[in-house]
Amino acid sequence: MFRKSLYTVGAFTKACAASAHYRSLYSAAALGIEGYEAYREKTRTQHLHNVDNFKRKMRDFVSGSSTNMIFTEDLKNIIHLIDNTPEDKQLLKDTVMRYNQQGKELRFGNYVFGPVIMRACHHLGDADLALDLFKTAGTDGFFDQLTSYQILGDMLYEKGRYQEVRELFDSIKSVQIQGGRFPKHCITLTFAACYKENTADSFQYAMDLWKELNSVGHVPMRKATAFAAALALANGRPEIAVEILGTIAKGNYVTVRQLKTLALCALNRLEDVVPIFRSVLEVKGPFEKQQTFCREVIQKVQETVAAAKAESTSTTLQDLERMLEFLETNGQIVNETLDSMLCSAIMSTAQRTDGHSNLADSYNSRGGRVQQQRNFRPTKKYSQLRPGLSDMN
Repeated sequence: MFRKSLYTVGAFTKACAASAHYRSLYSAAALGIEGYEAYREKTRTQHLHNVDNFKRKMRDFVSGSSTNMIFTEDLKNIIHLIDNTPEDKQLLKDTVMRYNQQGKELRFGNYVFGPVIMRACHHLGDADLALDLFKTAGTDGFFDQLTSYQILGDMLYEKGRYQEVRELFDSIKSVQIQGGRFPKHCITLTFAACYKENTADSFQYAMDLWKELNSVGHVPMRKATAFAAALALANGRPEIAVEILGTIAKGNYVTVRQLKTLALCALNRLEDVVPIFRSVLEVKGPFEKQQTFCREVIQKVQETVAAAKAESTSTTLQDLERMLEFLETNGQIVNETLDSMLCSAIMSTAQRTDGHSNLADSYNSRGGRVQQQRNFRPTKKYSQLRPGLSDMN
């Protein structure tokens, strides 16, 4: 009976998982795709009418009998000139493999190809190509950059290949890319994939990951925490959802307060819903954004209040009914679904005071240099922590 009552609470998750419409978790700007596309246009303009001749020449260079060298500039140009055709994708694979087979002692530049190749695959919408390149050329560190993993993970997420997102995260933990086992964006992608997959296995994986993060003192991003709590709700564990949401310092964030409201309703803790509503209804300053609730969340509260009134007429229920009326009257109930809010694209990964960099910043006018990544130094805030924790926020 308890689990049956939770079905309506987790319905938004089930609807999300069943949807045939997939989308990225990160925006094109956040991943640096827009930077890639701009440089792609610049490269095409430079080659003008010579694109086909250049591709033909490169096909000759990567043929088995050729002894011609593939230079850094050759591969950069191929990455930015390929079209969405089987022939061009094969050319990219062949060029990457030939370049990677050449002695590393011949590479004198500091251009890092991994993120740029992943952006090219993202631009083409081909996760299979990205995964193939990752598996064949990534064995010697060619894609050993967190940004490469993040872009690949976003592609897999967008295509609904959630289990592969988990597998990708496991590989990150096993090799500790760039000194950390728990990179924040990869963690967010992993919790998002578990939430979207919404199976017994994905739920167990997410809860095990949460416990592991908790054991080392890592606090995930707020969005990752919301995904973990929503997954717990969808699996009939509102008590776990409440505990997870309790780790967020600012509990009045739009998705956090609504998930907590749903969890408290499932636990019949209506007295704890009152302060949540009160904080939203408090008179704010003239420039402060009005806080809202999704209609589906309000409907769940109304159903819980109605069920409770059959057994009690407490002042708590009366207060909640008045608050529900105020929310409606004040226009603080919106039709957007909670799932839509949860899965909205992350628009920016801009650098913060904790020293984490923007994913898009690794794409500059020269194409794809990852600045300062190889020589990363923790900020003063992390100077006393042991190695590997500097990328764990």
